[in-house]
Amino acid sequence: MKRIGLVLIISVLSLNVSFSQDSEVVKALKKSDFYRGGSEGIEWNVKVQNIEQGQLKNDLTLSVEGSANDSHFYSLISFVGPKKFEGQKLLIRDNSMWFIKQGLTNPVPISSRQRLSGSAANADVAAANYSKDYTIETVTNGVYNNVNCWILELKAKDNLVTYPKVKYWISKKENFGLQAEFYGKSDKLIKTATFEYNNKVEFKSQRYDYLSKILITDMINKEDKTILSISGVSFPVFSSTKFQKERLLD
Repeated sequence: MKRIGLVLIISVLSLNVSFSQDSEVVKALKKSDFYRGGSEGIEWNVKVQNIEQGQLKNDLTLSVEGSANDSHFYSLISFVGPKKFEGQKLLIRDNSMWFIKQGLTNPVPISSRQRLSGSAANADVAAANYSKDYTIETVTNGVYNNVNCWILELKAKDNLVTYPKVKYWISKKENFGLQAEFYGKSDKLIKTATFEYNNKVEFKSQRYDYLSKILITDMINKEDKTILSISGVSFPVFSSTKFQKERLLD
């Protein structure tokens, strides 16, 4: 009986462990952000295939520019094709998002509710800065596709984040984020994402395997999926005005 009680006490205490910025797990989380686009300047091309009820609904081409560090996450998503989507843009500044298209004179803010569906939701899933927006609640050991992982339960730092809770599998060897589960306010599983790393990039004179594909599955309507295929990764330096809301009108 005493042994069972001790095990229960240890289990409860483990839920409240704080992780220092120098801990192995915190460093792994930050590295996983980098491999998914978390750097001071990044640009890439994204092919987006939206599948609804098992059928391909549309096939989009995007140009994505971004910047991320411990204090911010900015991303400007420009729709390149097909022609009917040309000129549409989506701007993310930390936990705020705006949309513009031909015919609109001002950018339209996207509400928290709207961010749970469509392109806005997929942009949130693909966002890189988990280490900025979430705290690590618990860490357990696990396996994903025969790869030894840490399984992190992440809790949003404030209620401005679209998904209050994320369960995240990070490989121990490379620190790749391999799978994520995204939960709503009622603790209901809303989306899952899996990540692949078949791009080869050079960053600060070092070669890395880098994010190449994200498969997002809607757990409410499980036949609805989005495939993001990433190419043409580069690391430019952007001006401080690049991600201002007013630039959407350019």
